[in-house]
Amino acid sequence: MLLAVCALLLLVLYVAALRPQAWSVSALAMVFVAGIHVLRLKWRRQAEEDLRRSEEQLRISQRIAQIGSWDWDMASGRLDCSEELCRIFAVPFEEAPASYEAFLALLPGNGREAVAAAVEKALNGVDSFAVEYALLRPGGGERILEEVGEVFRDTSGTPLRVVSVVHDVTERKEAESALFFEKRYRGLIENLPQRIFLKDCNLVYLSCNSSFARELGLQPAEVFGKTDYDIVAPPLAKKRQEEDARVMQEGCAVEHDELREKDGTWVSKSLTPLKDDRGRVYGLLGVLTDITFRKRAEEQLKESEERFRNTFEQAAVGICHIALSDILIRINSRFCDILGYGQDELMGWTLEQTIHPEDRAAEQSHLSRLINREIDNYSIEIRQIRKDGSLVWVNLTKSLVCAPGGEPKYLIGVVEDVTAKREALELRRERDLVQAASRAKSEFLANMGHEIRTPMNAVMGLSRLALKTELTAKQRDYLEKICSSSRTLLNIINDILDFSKIEAGKVELEKTELSLHEVLGNISDMHHLKAQEKGIEFRVRLAPELPGKLMGDPLRLTQVLNNLIGNALKFTERGEVVLAVKPVGQGEGEVAVEFSVQDTGIGITPEQMERIFTPFTQADSSTTRRFGGTGLGLSISRQLVELMGSELKVHSIPGTGSSFFFTVGFALPPAGNAVVESKEVQLRSMRLLFVDGDAASVEGVGEMLQGMPMELCAVAGVAEALDALEDEAAHPFDLVVVDGATAGVGGVEKLCRGTASRYHGRVPVIVTAAAGQLEEVQRSGDEWGVSAVYAAPVRPSLMVDGMIRALSRAAEQPQVRPTAAGAARPVKTAPEGAFEPQRFTAEKGKLERLLARNSLDAKRQFEKFCAQVPRGEYTNELQALQACMEKLDFRKARQLLAIFPAPQ
Repeated sequence: MLLAVCALLLLVLYVAALRPQAWSVSALAMVFVAGIHVLRLKWRRQAEEDLRRSEEQLRISQRIAQIGSWDWDMASGRLDCSEELCRIFAVPFEEAPASYEAFLALLPGNGREAVAAAVEKALNGVDSFAVEYALLRPGGGERILEEVGEVFRDTSGTPLRVVSVVHDVTERKEAESALFFEKRYRGLIENLPQRIFLKDCNLVYLSCNSSFARELGLQPAEVFGKTDYDIVAPPLAKKRQEEDARVMQEGCAVEHDELREKDGTWVSKSLTPLKDDRGRVYGLLGVLTDITFRKRAEEQLKESEERFRNTFEQAAVGICHIALSDILIRINSRFCDILGYGQDELMGWTLEQTIHPEDRAAEQSHLSRLINREIDNYSIEIRQIRKDGSLVWVNLTKSLVCAPGGEPKYLIGVVEDVTAKREALELRRERDLVQAASRAKSEFLANMGHEIRTPMNAVMGLSRLALKTELTAKQRDYLEKICSSSRTLLNIINDILDFSKIEAGKVELEKTELSLHEVLGNISDMHHLKAQEKGIEFRVRLAPELPGKLMGDPLRLTQVLNNLIGNALKFTERGEVVLAVKPVGQGEGEVAVEFSVQDTGIGITPEQMERIFTPFTQADSSTTRRFGGTGLGLSISRQLVELMGSELKVHSIPGTGSSFFFTVGFALPPAGNAVVESKEVQLRSMRLLFVDGDAASVEGVGEMLQGMPMELCAVAGVAEALDALEDEAAHPFDLVVVDGATAGVGGVEKLCRGTASRYHGRVPVIVTAAAGQLEEVQRSGDEWGVSAVYAAPVRPSLMVDGMIRALSRAAEQPQVRPTAAGAARPVKTAPEGAFEPQRFTAEKGKLERLLARNSLDAKRQFEKFCAQVPRGEYTNELQALQACMEKLDFRKARQLLAIFPAPQ
């Protein structure tokens, strides 16, 4: 540019020298050229300034956008890098790579190969490339770089330059990843069953999931910006905000379970305060979890554990859990009772320590087979050693408990005290031997009696014939003594034959029509003469209200009364003998008659009273010498009275007299029944209590009962049924039908026991049970007093048929009715003021267990139980229970025992 200006000045000077007239033109040209030059300089300076500013803006833009660039001149091989590129690669700008190879050296191995391959592909015709790679910076930390470049060519297609832009996309990748995870987290939160919410420091809702909003009947967006006062009732809102504020103030997370009153559900509430880096609380996170199912499962598990614990502790047999090392790890109270130890004393012992040494080998042999899985369980009778050193026979049953994988865990042992059973077997064996000996004796006596009576009849007949001949006084005296002795001997033989016949069980009572007037008249005629000979008065007192005709066995009744009157006359020297007959109770078609024989004889001492009913035994050894006799009369009379369904009792005061009495129930013949009962018998409608919550079932049974004399009373629950049973104002029920699905197993038991208590076991109970209840109801039905159990669903016709059969069986059973004093053996109850409730409960429990096992020891335990009953209470029930015990009807006895409530 300077050379051009100088050339122009020289040209102007030359023109001026040659042509002076053109000077002015030259001067103007010079001024024009100088102006142009000045403008050019200005434009250049402005361009340089714009270029500098543009480069500065590019650098700033690249720094802000974190974008670097490099420009590779293919002709010169030079590579220009931007400052941002050097910053991205953590290389000083002064040390920036000047060649393409130096730039590749900055890249990691995978990145170098990727960039080189992309550039090579672009140079071969693609023109543009894009590649992404990771860069590990010297200071640590990985950065993700995205590189995009393009190849510039000349018109012939020869590559001139390669320009590439390098972008640090680490933050974008992290943001994309965070956004991805945030979406997944949000999706997870939205699909969680828990109700989740987020509040700020002012307890304003910032966010919540759909479950939380759905409970409020809102959308999540509608909850945003609201407080608890905007979405729930004020009392509940106040309670929640106070709790949230307390948690945020304390800065500690809390979790607790609460019961929702509106729907009865359980919720686990977790509140967590959110803190920033400085520990300041800026929000509250709440998580609400519905735990109703878990709570109910926990309650059911608790109930199941309680039932198992009660069953385990109250079992009538001893139960123990035994480790595989034979150590006792759990035992119940019955197990301790059998051995006489406390639980603390036995825990940690081995079961072998309690077993008698002679029985250990046999038990170990069975145990090894059980451990080796050769058998599933085993039972063995062994002896165990009690704390006091005595031995007790037990039946030990062991079984193995295994884990789900099949590996053994522990053993269960069940110990039943069989000492009483073995003693009972031994007693039965001895009884059988005694009975066999007794039968042999009876057969011998019967045979001998028949053999002796044949020649005795000949002696008596010939003696009577001889007395009709002419005899001297001495001969007649001898023959009369022979006749008297023969009659005495024949009476003895007849008594022996009767006794042997009774013992052999060959005596059967007749049931024919008899007249007490005729029977007592014959007895009076028989004994009146003997009473006159002894100078004592003999009287017969027959109550006038007794029916004229009865149904019974006049022969055996006469035999009993003759024995009692004969003994009374024999042992009475002065005074009187009175036979009294009177009615003591009357039922439908039956009358109870008491017979008593009273005398004023020598009487019987308490020691002698224990022996008078023993065969071949009299009060003392002098009685036989003084009064004679075999000692069989009272024994025969007692057994005949027992065959009549009664008991021969005696009251006596030594030196004053004795009284023998018994009560017999006689049936009334048709004619006699009309005489005794003048009232009309009216048929009444029977009442049925039907417990079923299904209206269709009630309607079906009601239709089936139409036209029958039965009043249907249907209730829908156990409580209503118990109220109906206890309603004293209403007519009593004749039958109870319970639907097991409505009442449940516990309700069935409660209703059965309530019916037995209310009607003393006389009203039958029918139960329909579902498949899950059937086995338990059938197993416990006898104890509860269930008459019949049907599997549900049951047809109405089948149900009505079962009702009729149950009512028929109930009508055939004898009714438990009060009897007068003396009609049954009196029960000894507790003395006055000696009632002990705890002792009463304990003795009742023992009796229940013995009755459930049908143990003969129940009869002895019954006497102990009676001794704890308060005097004057449950008299009729005790008499009925005593009758069941004597008949060994343990099932009926269990039902009657349920009538006795627990003492208050």
